Amino acid sequence: MTPAYRSAAVIFGRLDGDAMGAADRMCQRCGNSLAGKRADARFCCAGCRVNSHRDEVGRVDAITALAVIDRPMRTALIEAGALNPQHEHDAEKLREAFALMCHQFAKKHA
Repeated sequence: MTPAYRSAAVIFGRLDGDAMGAADRMCQRCGNSLAGKRADARFCCAGCRVNSHRDEVGRVDAITALAVIDRPMRTALIEAGALNPQHEHDAEKLREAFALMCHQFAKKHA
């Protein structure tokens, strides 16, 4: 390919990534080849892209719960009067009601 034709092909977007040297480019995350990817690709796959973003901005790790407060437990808290039905999906109020109910149970059966 002559230099003039190559320049025209680059301008009009008629060259694929391999012809423009994409085989020489590497994924910014894992170092795999970017052959066959777009000319402006920085990552080899979505996983590398997402993990790179998580590294840049940080990721909030899930906080493990000591007790799972599921639907039957929420229903029991509401029926016992420890939880207002309007606060059923408010995590803080739910934890408070659960802690109060556990405290009352321990006090009653201690």
